[in-house]
Amino acid sequence: MKKIGIITFHKAHNYGASLQAYALKTILEREGNSVEFIDYFPEMMQKQYNVMKINKKNIFTMIKSFISSIVYFNKNKKRYNNFNTFINKNFNLTNKYDSIEAIKKNPPQEDVYITGSDQVWNPDITKGLSDVYTLNFGKNDITRISYAASIGKKTLGNEPYGEKISKIDYISVREETAKNLLQPIINKPINVVLDPTLLIDHNEWEKKFNLQNREKEPYILAYRVEENAEYLKIVNELSKNTGIKVINFEKRQKKYDNFMRSAYEDGPEEFVRLIRNAEYIVTTSFHATVFSILFHKNFFIVPHKTTGSRVIDLLNKLNIKKRVYFSLKEFKESNYKNIINYTDVDRILYKEREKSLEFLRKALNTSKDDENE
Repeated sequence: MKKIGIITFHKAHNYGASLQAYALKTILEREGNSVEFIDYFPEMMQKQYNVMKINKKNIFTMIKSFISSIVYFNKNKKRYNNFNTFINKNFNLTNKYDSIEAIKKNPPQEDVYITGSDQVWNPDITKGLSDVYTLNFGKNDITRISYAASIGKKTLGNEPYGEKISKIDYISVREETAKNLLQPIINKPINVVLDPTLLIDHNEWEKKFNLQNREKEPYILAYRVEENAEYLKIVNELSKNTGIKVINFEKRQKKYDNFMRSAYEDGPEEFVRLIRNAEYIVTTSFHATVFSILFHKNFFIVPHKTTGSRVIDLLNKLNIKKRVYFSLKEFKESNYKNIINYTDVDRILYKEREKSLEFLRKALNTSKDDENE
């Protein structure tokens, strides 16, 4: 049994971040390991999830954000509490670290550090390529692994990826795009593996969470992680064609023509339940796509403008790239009733799942001495 510390965005009030962290922990524990999350949560991240968020850019934005925080206080508080309930229930945490200096001064005592999954190597999120998320801390004899780490960008920019990531013993990324960017500058094998959420099949998700349908009528689930006019048009077109109402995750309700309700306040388990029981899903989200695939749903993807490559890479791998639409015109020219051949998808997914687990097992069970022989 190995003592493993995971470093990821485990406290992000974001469905994908919470669920991928939960999934990786589940898989590692299934393999017989002791797992905890390295509780690195600097102030810049804490501020993103405060119930009262005040933008101090100028007097206008400060007043506007203050009013918004007051108006939506109850909704924000319920969402905040639901995410924290999920985190406190499911994640074992080390002592809290609020800075890079603190974690380097007193690093967690583990046999293995694992960074990932999620966009832990996206410098836009971490304010520069972080020593913490590239595992540049702790004793030299600790095994360092990246599992399904994502850059979330199409270029490396001026960040020192080669220098920082080369110190990791076993490197895996989530997208072919990331491997193609990194392999020319890193003299170690780079594996492409599945996001942790895809390592757990739909039967196991059903057992772990209460996914019973509690909605009184069929619904389209609409989930976006960025403003996108074409996405809204496609949701409304699908709703008009089917006569089915929309459940979304919007705090402010606007532009949905056939609205049922908002799930903005719901936590990660409810997110999975809503995907599991939807008639259709329209999303810009990678992890909404993942769960749509796991539960064999009829879904439509409008790729995120800057991080959409990760969704497209996944759909290409599973040979279902025709689920991607960039405009309402493209959607209208297709047949929304087309059913995905999930027999073929599951066959590919099974093989990719085994490859990903093989990488993880090898990395955990090969000592540094063995690797250097």
